[in-house]
Amino acid sequence: MSLRRQLLLLALIALVLPWAAWQALVQMESLLRQGQQQALEASGEALARSLALRPSLLPPVAPSLPVHALSASPRLDGDAGDWGAVATPLESDTALPGTRFAVGQYNERRMIFVAVDDATPQRGEAHWPGDLAIDAVLLDLDTSLGPMRLKLAARADGSTRAAAPDGSAAPVLAEGGWRETPTGYAVELALPQGLSLDALRITRREADGSDTVEETSSPRFVLYRPSLRLQRELRALVPDDVRAVVLDARGWALAADGALRADAAGDDVLSWRRLFYRAMLDAAGLESSSADASALRDDRPERLAAAEGRAESRWRRDPQGTRLILSSAVPVRVDGEVRAVLRLDRSNAEALLLADRAAAHLFGLTLLAFLASGGVAFLFATRLSQRIRRLRDAAEQALDRSGEVRRFEVSSARDEIGDLSRSFSQLLDEIAAYTSYLRSLASKLSHELQTPLAIVRSSLDNLDLAALPADARPYVARARDGVERMGQLVRTMSEATRIEHAIAAAEHETFDLARLLAEVGEGYRAVLAPRRLLIDDVDTPCPFHGAPELLVQALDKLIDNARGFTPEDGEIGIALQRGTRDVVIEVTNTGPRLPEAMRHRLFDSLVSMRERSRSADGAVHLGFGLHVVKLVAAAHGGSAEADNLDDVSGVVFRLRLPLR
Repeated sequence: MSLRRQLLLLALIALVLPWAAWQALVQMESLLRQGQQQALEASGEALARSLALRPSLLPPVAPSLPVHALSASPRLDGDAGDWGAVATPLESDTALPGTRFAVGQYNERRMIFVAVDDATPQRGEAHWPGDLAIDAVLLDLDTSLGPMRLKLAARADGSTRAAAPDGSAAPVLAEGGWRETPTGYAVELALPQGLSLDALRITRREADGSDTVEETSSPRFVLYRPSLRLQRELRALVPDDVRAVVLDARGWALAADGALRADAAGDDVLSWRRLFYRAMLDAAGLESSSADASALRDDRPERLAAAEGRAESRWRRDPQGTRLILSSAVPVRVDGEVRAVLRLDRSNAEALLLADRAAAHLFGLTLLAFLASGGVAFLFATRLSQRIRRLRDAAEQALDRSGEVRRFEVSSARDEIGDLSRSFSQLLDEIAAYTSYLRSLASKLSHELQTPLAIVRSSLDNLDLAALPADARPYVARARDGVERMGQLVRTMSEATRIEHAIAAAEHETFDLARLLAEVGEGYRAVLAPRRLLIDDVDTPCPFHGAPELLVQALDKLIDNARGFTPEDGEIGIALQRGTRDVVIEVTNTGPRLPEAMRHRLFDSLVSMRERSRSADGAVHLGFGLHVVKLVAAAHGGSAEADNLDDVSGVVFRLRLPLR
């Protein structure tokens, strides 16, 4: 990773501080909500004690049912769809499983709806004798005419009339409707106009297809109606911006008053700043709730806890997700018994404004601090990067193509980069001295060895003229062979020095590389015989800027190397591959494969894989040819490489040259 990126990463780590500030903001908002929760619970407790002083306004202690006010007279067809909102939260009781019911009123006429789950209903008429095994619903009613019991049953969907349990005529004319449902059946009953209804017990009579009949009864429910007096009492007691709902122990709403604040102050908050608060609400993991004031029944956890005698509060998001709604439920006790539940709902407009302003302030400071620290870090990184880049450029330009060490600009800064610059300068001075020594070593050795070699050669010539014993002649021959080898080595060293100077002094020009390969290949065709020479893809011109004489010399070395390892019945190939950025000259030959350990050493100086130091033509091979190829490639900004052919038939040497 670059130094600039490291410093930028360091600047990003500085965001930990804004994160900590954000956590503090969330904690502050949580404490604020906790304070609001405690205040609303205290208000609820005070209101609950005030309501407990008027027990006549509350539901009775005994099991009870509300009498819902219906907006229209329902059809007596066994379908509760026209009961309005009452049909959704139908009442049920654990003592009467698989049965749901509701009691309504329209124009002083009481209505009763009962839905029964029964997979195999046994149908029959209500006026049939009571000992017949049919399914029926029995209603025990406390009315203004006294207690009475009605039987409801029907053979088919449609209207029906209630009868006495024994099948005789009912004490009152009660009309109803029967309807089969996917889960069983439903019955709907309307009592006569003006007949009051004070209590109700529902009995489910179920036949199993034989003469056996079972009856299951609910408790005796005392009926009551939501009180207008209770609603007026709430209106006088409920604080502003709070919605209050009184519920019975089963969650049915008895009275409601008040409304949530519209949060007009919050409308002044810009929408993009509301995102902070919405993110805070999402982080809290709160559920969304509309907290609809028109709901008839409340089954939320806080209401259930209050029905058991425990005050509890819950926070929820509004549907837009931009604010919180606090719902606090407290029990209303009369003589130690929970008679009702008081639920207070309040919007947290204050928390919204405070948290929003704090978040906006935090965002501004964070942005300012980040821009300032990031700007300083960026400027510092830029200057540091420039200094390092200048040091890199100076190091790259310290050596020219000929290997000469140029002047290195030393920094005067007293920091780590200045120390590094001075270390580079000292290292380059040592390299310059060593390079100068190596450059002059070959010429010095070749010069110094010429005189001893001449003395040895002349001595051997004199020995040839002298009368030597026959057994001494082989030793003289071997000595002469050694002298010749030594002379070849000296000449090669001199040649190497000349080639290096020639490469450094070569002038580059633009020429057709494809034509050059074709001409060189044709010149070697006769020399390589009986080996086959294949020249591929050299028909299309390939303009190239370089030194043609150096490339000819590199090709000479590559072809000579290929000839040395190719059997007489083998073949040698020359190919040119064109790319968008470079060209590749390939020289392939059939023959032995390259050992894996030698692939990356072949182009080093004085490295040879020939089994014999002297070829058939008598030339001594010192491993300098491929090194020349490497030098030529480097002079053109390219590279040289060797590899085995995929078909394991031989090897390939590649000269990769960039296009300019």
